[in-house]
Amino acid sequence: MLFKRSHTDVSSDNKVVESEDGSTTGDVVAERIALRKVDWHILPFIFLLYMFSFLDRLVEGRTSATVCEVPSTIFLKKLQPTRFISGIGTLWGIIATLTGLTQNYGGLIACRLLLGLTEGPLFPCLIVYLTTFYTRKELAFRFSFFIAGAAVAGAVGGLLAYAVGYMDGLRGLRAWRWLLIIEGIPSVCLGILGWFLLANDPESAWYLSPRERQLLVLRSEREQGREASTRSAKVLHRSDVLAAPKDWKIWLFCAMNFAGDIQLFSYAIFLPTIIQALNPEWSTLYVQALTVPCFAWSAIIFFFVGYISDAIQHRAGFGILGSLASIVGHVMLMAGQSVAVRFAGCFFVATGIFVVAGTALVWLYPTTDKPRFLMGHAVTIALLGLSAAISGLLWWAMLRINGRREEGKEDWKMVGLTEEEVDELGDESPRFRFGT
Repeated sequence: MLFKRSHTDVSSDNKVVESEDGSTTGDVVAERIALRKVDWHILPFIFLLYMFSFLDRLVEGRTSATVCEVPSTIFLKKLQPTRFISGIGTLWGIIATLTGLTQNYGGLIACRLLLGLTEGPLFPCLIVYLTTFYTRKELAFRFSFFIAGAAVAGAVGGLLAYAVGYMDGLRGLRAWRWLLIIEGIPSVCLGILGWFLLANDPESAWYLSPRERQLLVLRSEREQGREASTRSAKVLHRSDVLAAPKDWKIWLFCAMNFAGDIQLFSYAIFLPTIIQALNPEWSTLYVQALTVPCFAWSAIIFFFVGYISDAIQHRAGFGILGSLASIVGHVMLMAGQSVAVRFAGCFFVATGIFVVAGTALVWLYPTTDKPRFLMGHAVTIALLGLSAAISGLLWWAMLRINGRREEGKEDWKMVGLTEEEVDELGDESPRFRFGT
């Protein structure tokens, strides 16, 4: 897909020539410097925050997280993002730490529900927060940083659990209690740090100069167009909230994400079990060590895909290829006749786990199915095939919509509307083009 890119030229007599959007060479350089400052203040923080969140989910899992994901993104518009994100980070860290001190089953269940309510909003709120600072041509690579946090959590989670096992009985506490306490305390510290480190938006970014803040605001307006600058667009309307469940594209995205996410969490949780089945004589520490290169590979692949995806402004094909790579990996795990082939299959699966992401189903890999875990691999292959098919369908549908709009076949939607009303149609506007 071809994109028209605005650029700034410098003539032979070294005079600066403005680009089509009015920016100059100096502006472009200053924007890049400002963007690097934003990167350094946001990306390491969200990497660590999501890493500890994912570690916690691998230990316990969540039952109430989904309930609060949609409302949280609505509240994020009403509240200051830094306070909301930092607040939930602090709260779940406190709750996770206190979970390690619970004395009965009722207290443990209550803590799990509260953890789900505080951790659930994190993923969608981080995505919304990133869109405040970055254009859609830059988001995939930035998403890679907090997804990499999940990969690191998967790599070190097992090793951490193994090491904490030696703390069993220390100060009268069982190892699982120490694990929750150790994972909870850093989250509290990160949450508190976020209050002082993060900014709500480019206008309030304390670490930028006034000129840099202005450049990023203008940059955002160029990216989003006039529809983002109207008075009505800056207010959250009830009609906007009610329109989301009626959008068929959202439901397809949900189905695609659910299918891919099954693999993500089942792989993260059961990879040690799968590797142990390759050779039952391997020690627990050795098995945990073998999971590290698999997760490292998945992080490297996702960084690469994110970078290339932003560079060429294409998404769907990478999701399809990621699904196919993981399907190949599951087939190798089921049908491979040697340890080497089946272990290589773990890397093929890892190639797609974060490109095509998900939710865990514990029944996928019961120990009674080892060493090949046919049911788990077969179910995952079917879901990955579904995810790839939906990704292809969305790709085709958005190309078709873009084509219709290029041909003027949806211009009837603008008849009788003012310019501001047309701008506020959002992605329903005939002027809007979907990324593919």
